[in-house]
Amino acid sequence: MTASENLSALKRCYELWNDTKGGSVDAWLDLFADNIDFKSLAMAQDPAIDFTKPSQGKAEVIQYLEGLKSDWSMDHYTIADYVVDGNTICAFGSTAWTNKKTGKYMDTPKLDYIKFENGKIVFFFEFYDTASLISCACD
Repeated sequence: MTASENLSALKRCYELWNDTKGGSVDAWLDLFADNIDFKSLAMAQDPAIDFTKPSQGKAEVIQYLEGLKSDWSMDHYTIADYVVDGNTICAFGSTAWTNKKTGKYMDTPKLDYIKFENGKIVFFFEFYDTASLISCACD
């Protein structure tokens, strides 16, 4: 796929992710390569956010997504800008979530660094306010 096709597919996933408030997991799984390397900045710094541990392969990413959806409710996931450099795309915006257990709300800037190979995402690293995440997840 071309950089333009990768960007179009990624934009569709983000729009669905926002519109369905995180219900479009299958769209992401379809775009992820089987051997995806998925990392989250928090990297499970606290047991309350264990789902953020680094994930290798779709099965582990599914665990991440299940942990996210079981503990958090999305308010929005808005991407304001994309930067494309060949097979690498950075998506910048913001996202807001409420923790289902604590009722605490977080709204954070968000940057996703993504690499494509053959039209599939092989590397995904998300950056956000980890202090807010941990604070909202803990009583």
